[in-house]
Amino acid sequence: MKKSLIFLLCALFVVSAFASCAGNPADTGKVNDDTTAAVTETETEPEETEDQNYVMDPDTIAKASQFKGQTLTILANSGFWPADDLWREEDSEDPVDSAIYNRNLAVESKYGIKIDIVEDTDVKTTIKNAFKSGISDYDVAAFCAFEACPLASENIFQDLTQIDNLDLSKHYWDQGLFEGLSIDNKLFYITGDISTKANAGTFLMMFNKKLAADFDLDDLYQVVRDGKWTLDYLNNLLKEHGYQDFNGDSKVGVEDVYGMGIQIEAYLAFYFGAGGRMVLKDSDQMPYLELNNEKNISIIDKIYTITQTDNMTIDAHDHLNEPPYSSGEGFASTVAFKENRCLFYLSNAANILGLREMDADFGVLPTPKLDENQKDYYSYVYHGVSLFVIPVMNKRTEFTGFALEALAAESYKTVTPAYYEQTLKRKSQRDADSWDMLDIVFRNRLWDLGYYASWGGIDNSFIQQIKKGTGSFSKWYKSASKSCQKAINKYIDAYKKSAE
Repeated sequence: MKKSLIFLLCALFVVSAFASCAGNPADTGKVNDDTTAAVTETETEPEETEDQNYVMDPDTIAKASQFKGQTLTILANSGFWPADDLWREEDSEDPVDSAIYNRNLAVESKYGIKIDIVEDTDVKTTIKNAFKSGISDYDVAAFCAFEACPLASENIFQDLTQIDNLDLSKHYWDQGLFEGLSIDNKLFYITGDISTKANAGTFLMMFNKKLAADFDLDDLYQVVRDGKWTLDYLNNLLKEHGYQDFNGDSKVGVEDVYGMGIQIEAYLAFYFGAGGRMVLKDSDQMPYLELNNEKNISIIDKIYTITQTDNMTIDAHDHLNEPPYSSGEGFASTVAFKENRCLFYLSNAANILGLREMDADFGVLPTPKLDENQKDYYSYVYHGVSLFVIPVMNKRTEFTGFALEALAAESYKTVTPAYYEQTLKRKSQRDADSWDMLDIVFRNRLWDLGYYASWGGIDNSFIQQIKKGTGSFSKWYKSASKSCQKAINKYIDAYKKSAE
């Protein structure tokens, strides 16, 4: 049975009842039927059987008594893209804030432990200094991916695959992390339902339902389910419903009509969504640069066509020097979508909250595939999202693994459905299809170590190259690959030295 839509909708009203869910949509690119949430009829009331992928292992729970009275101390980023979703001082009418508060309360009450959050604007420096001094004040650190990933070569973090009571096969941990971010068959950072930041930083597409109806478009949800939501499919829609000189000034400007609105990270969202990669791993599970191949060049060509030709797309970052389109909810692309001047809008999930007051309803879609032969829909995750690490100074890893597992499992039951509610509230709360689409988006993220480690500044440089197209790709690659591969080699050498 597919994930019960009734059950999902009930989470809007009774968050605590959200306790079972179907299998990982990452396996098919669709919500699948492989794992069932069985309901057994009794003479009194239905009894739900929890999906074991989303609940703590009974053997792990049985160890709880040995950890009573202990405190999990998390060093949490309070600077750029803060890890401010780990605690709340009091309950709130906000569904996510309330869920976070009650999650911690539930874990502390159930297992007799404490969760202590230490805020820090520079976790990277603090954790490095703690390592040098041998300080073991912090059991866990949670900070931005672009700061955490480069540190794995310095022997500061523990291999999380070896932590007792931490079951990374559970779907409340992101299942794409090992393939994308591991090195030497070791994984040093995790995220998942334990943090709303992973969802907030995940890019997805939105479509204006009013315009879709006006244009008599096919059911886009079904297009996704049929595996036909591709870059070419999107391009055809943009060509047919693209640019119009809305204000009649014969100039291309922010007040005109476009097929799609984006921000600068969208180039990477399209690239990774189509299965493109920056870095792969060799037989020793060490990273190497993999950009200059036929598939990646094909992806770049398609992105260039969609974003840079015939004025089909408006990029917010092309108008940052034009007040009031300089930031946030005032982005030129965001405003165009709100005002029904864009059929599509590609951004991170956090920006959905800024669309609540738009008059037209919108729906949610994953980023398009390269073609119909691509098995899964992939999602790009902004590098500011929180990753969780366990410092090597931590000698209480059995307790730490248990506490993280408890927080993640409880987050899946309460915080994630509350986040779904807040993300889609009012605009799509009766749109069960968008709930399905969010499952596809959030459960099938592609993590590329080259992007998060930003070796040789390849991430920003690559975005600018995509905007230029493949005409100058060879010249760019010749220069960029040298600095990137040099940085990778330095990273590998440092890792091997620290691992000795």
